[in-house]
Amino acid sequence: MKNFKKPAIFVLSFIFLFTLPYIVLAANDKGKAVSAEHRSRVAEVVQQLTAVANQDENIGEEVSQVAQAENEAREKVATIIEKIETRGKFKTFLLGTDYKNIGALRSELVTTANHIERLSKALERTIDEEVKAELNAQITALEEAKTKVESFIQTNESKFSLLGWLVKFFNR
Repeated sequence: MKNFKKPAIFVLSFIFLFTLPYIVLAANDKGKAVSAEHRSRVAEVVQQLTAVANQDENIGEEVSQVAQAENEAREKVATIIEKIETRGKFKTFLLGTDYKNIGALRSELVTTANHIERLSKALERTIDEEVKAELNAQITALEEAKTKVESFIQTNESKFSLLGWLVKFFNR
């Protein structure tokens, strides 16, 4: 067992020393860009949903509630995205992804999916074709925003971590 530990420690030290500069120097403003894009996209959807709510009395209250809830969720999601992306690269390399915030982000995605479902039901109840078209466009925009966040989650879950690699290596 002693003979196995020395080469393993040497290899890990070697990897650590040569990857450290790349990890530390890799500045990433992507998190701020992703969160800003999400804020902007959802704010636009909320604004359009509020306009739709004022056009149709039949579904106005429902659409207004969804717009308000989505506006609140928008800020939470953007903040969580910032936390995930601005986490230290070295910490992510050693310990892995920030699964606490990934879980919170998944929870917010479920909320967004529920909002999309409520808007789809409201779409079925409206009679005005103009309102239907606008509501359909906003549902599509929300689905696109949700898809972008899902892609962000998948990207961050698949990041390499030394601790995760070691666990997999010794569990073979």
